[in-house]
This record gives sequence, structure tokens and C-alpha cells, in this order.
Amino acid sequence: MTSKIKLLSLLLLSIFMQSCQNTPEEYFDRTALNTNTLTEFGGKDFRTMEQNKKGNQLLAFDDKSTFPAKSYEDHILRFKIPYIDQIIGKIKDLKPTEETTPLINASLDLFEFVKGKYKTDYIKIAKLMESNAPQEEIDNAIAEMEKTSFPEFDAKYKKVWDLAMPYAKEHGIQVSTY
Repeated sequence: MTSKIKLLSLLLLSIFMQSCQNTPEEYFDRTALNTNTLTEFGGKDFRTMEQNKKGNQLLAFDDKSTFPAKSYEDHILRFKIPYIDQIIGKIKDLKPTEETTPLINASLDLFEFVKGKYKTDYIKIAKLMESNAPQEEIDNAIAEMEKTSFPEFDAKYKKVWDLAMPYAKEHGIQVSTY
């Protein structure tokens, strides 16, 4: 009887341990696929924000709901940064393994970098836009941010995908490139 209890306990422990493991798809989705949210980083992002504001689609959110943002800065502080924080949290929730730790770390590095840019350069440019600064001044601020940020952003982005593609291939995850 005790050997049956031990066997059952071992089986339950094994099932529990497997349920705590993330699937390869979860690792890939949270670390690599989520980078799709960064495709407009830089000038494209500001043009999208301008279009969204004109259409009353510039958003903010809190614990209860999503609602129109008061300004570009409000949108960045109460939509973009919290959204990045959610992604970072989901990545940190992954159980690192020897195989996945480099991918997790590279992804966190990229998202933390973008979050830092949102808090500094994006806010600075948002304030220029809100104060109706001359378009040339806004364009120059965006160009300067891109000039100083894009090389590092591209390197971090590339590192994620250099790790993610072989991982996906090894685990039979279909990745469409376009």
C-alpha cells in the first residue's frame, strides 16, 4: 500500500511540475512575437499618435477601463508605458531554463530599452507636440531620437530574433516572415 501511495505521490508531483513549465510557444510568443508591438518605434509612432488624436482614438487606461487620453503625454504615460510593463511582466513570469534564459534576457533588454525611451525622449517630443512647437522642431527632435536610439534598438531587436528563430525552428513553431 505504501508503495502505491509513493507512486501516486510521485505521479502527482510529476504532473504538477509539468504544469508549471511554459510551452515553447509561450516562450516564443512572449519574448519574440510581442516585439511586433514595437514596429512603429520612432517617427512612425508619433505619426500614428497624431492620426489617433485627430480621430479621438488616442487612448489611456487604468485598472478599470480604457478611455480617451488627455494628451500625447497622457497617452504615453497611461497607455504605452503600462502596456510595455504588462509585456515585461509576462516575460518575467516565464520560468527560465538553460535554453530560454538568453532569449528571455534579450527580450527584457529590448523592452526595458523602449520603456526608457518612452519615459524620456517620447515624453519630451510629446510635450513639444502639445505645446504646438514648430513642426520643424518636432521633426528635428524625432530625427535626433532616431539617430541616437535606432542603432541600439536595432541591435537589441536583432539579438532577440537571432535567438528566437532557431528556437522556433527547433520546437516546430511556424514563423511567417513578410
